Amino acid sequence: MHNSEDRGMLKWQPFYSVLSEDEIRSSIKNKDKISKPELSEDQIAELENLVVEAYNNKNNVELKIYNNNRIMNVTGIITKLDPIHKAIYLNKKMILFENIIELKSA
Repeated sequence: MHNSEDRGMLKWQPFYSVLSEDEIRSSIKNKDKISKPELSEDQIAELENLVVEAYNNKNNVELKIYNNNRIMNVTGIITKLDPIHKAIYLNKKMILFENIIELKSA
């Protein structure tokens, strides 16, 4: 005979014993994270040349940057190059050169 009583959350208890609720939330939160793309020496040299050219010509640029395990697009004019910190300033915001993945003229 079939028992018509609903077991409610009792049926899910075996799953909770395998993974904690924090681990489940963490997995959902981290599913969109990616590792930083690696650039070759040639790509880095080309990127350096494009940054200097965009700075000298005051071109509006679109950058793809790696930040907090995600790829972000930012647009603006490079206002300052900081060789000591290996960074650029775009819209008064410092961006480390090592986080730049791609540069395009906007």
